[in-house]
Amino acid sequence: MRRAWIATHQGASTIQRRRAELLGRKVRACQRAIATAVPDPHDDTVIPPLWLRAADSPASQLELLGVLAAAALVPLGWFAGWLLEQVVSQLIPGTLRAYPIAAMLWAGAALGLLIIVLYDPASTFDQTVVTPWLCAQLAATFIAAGLYGIAEGWLALPESHQWWPLTPPQRPITAEDAAAILGGYDITSPGLIEAQPLNVPGERTRP
Repeated sequence: MRRAWIATHQGASTIQRRRAELLGRKVRACQRAIATAVPDPHDDTVIPPLWLRAADSPASQLELLGVLAAAALVPLGWFAGWLLEQVVSQLIPGTLRAYPIAAMLWAGAALGLLIIVLYDPASTFDQTVVTPWLCAQLAATFIAAGLYGIAEGWLALPESHQWWPLTPPQRPITAEDAAAILGGYDITSPGLIEAQPLNVPGERTRP
């Protein structure tokens, strides 16, 4: 589902095309392990990462410009957001049913607004530049984690629109549930003597 969502919404983005190819490789690996089939080896080819690709097209140049701008403005927040996305993704599907995109984006927006409201500029360089920059890294952490969730195709799952999509606890199976799934018990015991067909009656004749 995530691979199909990314492939549908990738547009001209080569970054998203690479993500769809990587997820497609995982899907084919699972199918190969189950069906012992050998797919076309050309399907498993993946374009190289952004820093190894030649930025020839305008789309690639815009992507490279955006990545460089994010690396220059919020390097710590970007890296921390990527780590947060990796940690939260490991909770799926055990603890979470989907990736909490709404919680990440709203948390980043709330922190950013709180920083703007509480910021009191002073005459020193640290309080004028360094402190706001560090606070921006904290807000960017959650925003980057939410954007990574969107980029990884978690919007394909409807539960990703929820605030914190917890996985419901597994309900124990009762005897009635087992009977509905497996069918009723056959309580007929085997016979002691094998059944024999009855004689077919015929016409009676005089001796």
